[in-house]
Amino acid sequence: MTPTSILNNKVAIVTGGAKGLGLTLTESLLAEGMQVAICGREAAALEKEGRQLIADYPNQLFWQACDVSQAEEVDAFIDAVKRRFNSIDVLINNSGFGKQTLVWETSETDWNDVMDTNVKGPFLLARKVVPVMIAQQSGYIVNIASQAALNGYANAGVYCASKFAMVGLAKALQEEVRQYNIHVHSLNPALIQSHRGSDEAIDEGLVQNEDIASTLLFLLKQPRRLKIDNIGMWGF
Repeated sequence: MTPTSILNNKVAIVTGGAKGLGLTLTESLLAEGMQVAICGREAAALEKEGRQLIADYPNQLFWQACDVSQAEEVDAFIDAVKRRFNSIDVLINNSGFGKQTLVWETSETDWNDVMDTNVKGPFLLARKVVPVMIAQQSGYIVNIASQAALNGYANAGVYCASKFAMVGLAKALQEEVRQYNIHVHSLNPALIQSHRGSDEAIDEGLVQNEDIASTLLFLLKQPRRLKIDNIGMWGF
């Protein structure tokens, strides 16, 4: 932990925070001295990672199972975070997934599943979190979007639609909360090597979880007068 960090003791929420990219983001925020609340659909995975992390970061971590597409579960999770940490300074909308199907072969069920998690989830979370940030007159909302939010890709129609919608929602929200000193950002990485094993080599052609984590910390440490948005990220 780095007590001198300007993020020390700030409170962050990371959805999908127990695996892959979300876990890396969680670890990076904890290392900055932040108090972090994570959620995910799989209670067992949350418990497993939570127990491991809390050993290194006692009193900094809270976890609770939550399907971000379900309003009642989102409300219960946010209420629990407020009880545990008393404030919410940062919301990271990381939960999301896609389906590899042609547009005309995409089932209504698959369409709804992707849109409910990738778009409805951030909406439900913002609806619950923004009033807390307004009361504080400060806050950051960061969406883990995608290059699929800016470009169309074959066999990824519903995923592209959801990420375009996510960025559009973020832009509208930014205009609504600007007066309250709340920043809304979108990160747009290309393909991520998000589940690299400890013995697996880094694919230099893919974005790494650590790359996104360092960019997130860069954003959160900028002066409030500075607005940065829609950061594109690619393997080089």
